[in-house]
Amino acid sequence: MLQSRACQQTISGGVMRALKWRILSVLLLSMSFVITGCDAMKAKSSKGAGFVPLEEMSKRPDLPFHNVWVKAGVDWRNYSTLYIKDTNVRFLLEANWWQQSIRKEKMTEDAHEIGLYMHKQFEKAFIKDPYRRFRIISSPEAGSLTLEMAITELVPSHQLLEALSIVAPYGSGVAVQAAANASGAKCTVAFEAKIIDNSNGQIIAMIADREQGKVAPVNLKALTVYGEARTIIDEWADQFVQVANKRPNEIVKDTSSFTLTPW
Repeated sequence: MLQSRACQQTISGGVMRALKWRILSVLLLSMSFVITGCDAMKAKSSKGAGFVPLEEMSKRPDLPFHNVWVKAGVDWRNYSTLYIKDTNVRFLLEANWWQQSIRKEKMTEDAHEIGLYMHKQFEKAFIKDPYRRFRIISSPEAGSLTLEMAITELVPSHQLLEALSIVAPYGSGVAVQAAANASGAKCTVAFEAKIIDNSNGQIIAMIADREQGKVAPVNLKALTVYGEARTIIDEWADQFVQVANKRPNEIVKDTSSFTLTPW
């Protein structure tokens, strides 16, 4: 009897030690990405689709986007209303790389669905802005601004690789996702945008950015085709609101490429 209890305690202790080691392995590997890998895991800048001239734009350290141009001398305090035009997906549908997409038979449906989602999320973000910086209007009017956006890249999540990352042992799922990022198999979205003064039709700002799905110990969003893409768009919408409320010399930080949240 005593030997049996001692044996059970030994087995139980061994299981607990193994479980603790697995948890510790996940945390250590995750922290290594947080400390050393975040910048390296960020998506590279888009080459541009032609909606805006990237050669006239540059990176600004106070903004979270890859490329920005703002007309000098604009007094943004003169504007309080914003019209958000339907998202342009023409550049996306005309791109040759769609031929390599794992969902090329549904590319038109996907493009319009994500374009509509982007439009709605940006409107929602400004409507929910507690500072009410811009009032959203249904059509352009004198003294208002128009935000024109184009999705220029849309790569769906590779669900098989993401599923493998979830079942991978000892926290190596993070490494699987990192490899997917490096190989281009990770979900990727890019946009280009213009802000137009509706009083004279002049472009007063241009923005372009490209992001990819986050690396996580467990990434359940990546098990859906465009779960990660929607998250990227949500974060862009929030960033636009933050920039709209930005004070002089304030920095709007970019989002992290790593998360501990599985959904």
